[in-house]
Amino acid sequence: MKRMVSIALAWATVSAVCAQVRVDKPVVFTGSSPAQRQVEGLGPAAGDDALIDLAGARSGSYQWGVAGGTSNAITLTLDPPCSAYTTGLQVRFLPARISGGPVTLNVDGLGPRRLYRSDGLPPVLGQLQPGRITEITYVDTAFFLNTRASKACPDGFLQANSEFCLQRNDTTSMSVYSATRWCTERGAQLCTWDQYIHACQALQSQLEGLFDDWEWIDDTADHTHTGVQAGRWACRSERSWGALENPNNYAQVRCCFRLR
Repeated sequence: MKRMVSIALAWATVSAVCAQVRVDKPVVFTGSSPAQRQVEGLGPAAGDDALIDLAGARSGSYQWGVAGGTSNAITLTLDPPCSAYTTGLQVRFLPARISGGPVTLNVDGLGPRRLYRSDGLPPVLGQLQPGRITEITYVDTAFFLNTRASKACPDGFLQANSEFCLQRNDTTSMSVYSATRWCTERGAQLCTWDQYIHACQALQSQLEGLFDDWEWIDDTADHTHTGVQAGRWACRSERSWGALENPNNYAQVRCCFRLR
């Protein structure tokens, strides 16, 4: 078998003939010089079991995905296509749109998988942007950003101090449970009373929608199914209010984002 392989390779070199050689034993190169112990003319890898040449390895083209889809449901196309999600799979891509919050990735039609920051929270709004290379790794059942969580205020947030940022504008009215989930899905959280008071006073002239309605904070009252709202007429406006899922219990939500 070794003799047949040696003859086939030598003939291919002299005659410039391309052929597919399959053997059931290891192929050993025994040429006297390094120039005689090599495989030349490898084409681009076309499958999971194909060899990768140096040019392909250096370019990283096999880990590069072309992004499409929507802001929160991103599709990625690899060349050659990925055959399965496996732990350790790494992909790089340029987002086609600004993304953040609950984001899914669907690589080569294998199905959507959630994307999280390295700390396990969803990406903050604006963390994925066109022109900014994003690198992700698949672990267990989800993708994780390889970059550390952002240490700057996300888009739409103002820095209150060195520890946290406050959302510039309040949002739609909702229950405290929906408000908690809404902030978490955007990589943030409801503000504590201390955070709200500090940021409201420090950033009052820059905040939008302030004092036009009650806003939820991360606090509960000493009553059954009761939460705490703040900021109706002044930074220190505060009241206890029903937390049950009911339109009569709704309030605005303004999230806080921790910098450390």
